[in-house]
Amino acid sequence: MAMVNKTINRIYKKLMKTFSLKLKAIALFLLASTSLFAAEAVNFNANAVTKALYRGMATPFFETVPTISSNTSQGYTGQPVYCAFQPSGECLLSAGEYDDAGLKIRWNANTGSPGDHASGLFLFKHTNFLNGLNTGSVVLVDGNDTVRILFGYMNPGKMGVNQPVAEASYRLVIKDDRGYHISGNTPIESAGELSFHATQQDYYQYDPVAYAVNEVGTVGEISAPSFKNIEFLGFRIDAVRGSQLNAGSNIGVVEFSVAATNQQ
Repeated sequence: MAMVNKTINRIYKKLMKTFSLKLKAIALFLLASTSLFAAEAVNFNANAVTKALYRGMATPFFETVPTISSNTSQGYTGQPVYCAFQPSGECLLSAGEYDDAGLKIRWNANTGSPGDHASGLFLFKHTNFLNGLNTGSVVLVDGNDTVRILFGYMNPGKMGVNQPVAEASYRLVIKDDRGYHISGNTPIESAGELSFHATQQDYYQYDPVAYAVNEVGTVGEISAPSFKNIEFLGFRIDAVRGSQLNAGSNIGVVEFSVAATNQQ
């Protein structure tokens, strides 16, 4: 009996050793084949703007032409921004300094009419991603996909139909190998801050070129992003003018960052 037990133990140890070696081989293969590296792909800070930029008319979206860059906008040193703008009345798309609300929609005092809509799109392209993420395939992986957004101060710090701005919201926008996707509406709070995971949001099909009434692009049915081969990351701001027209107001983002993963 003792001899049988020793034989069984030897066989068991040999099998476990073989199994362990196979597991290590599989783990090394997976690590080598994925080669994942996580970092911030986008990190916009309004301090990169030293001279304000303004656009006072509808601006179409072009994937190949940045609206804001060091080449097109004197005084800008950050990542190029691909923008689009759709106002229903007198309104501005603008990039300003930190105290001037950053990437924003702007109503000057005594401009616009109550109920006017404005919609601004701000996207960052793969070729301009930071930390080496501008090469290779970029993916969004749960846990390494944090989005942080900080809004500028909105004069007078509150919204309502009797205020300069009646309402405002933002939507996250991404483009992966399945096309463009846009998240649901989230209300904007003056000087508010949000942090969330990109892969945990609800998304809809999005076409940034075919404009809807009062909006940049058109929003379609519920979509299921792959979060692979990310080409664009950014956001859309929408706002409605209130009845207090004697006061101007900015609805903008002063900080915006997105973590992503480079998959070689």
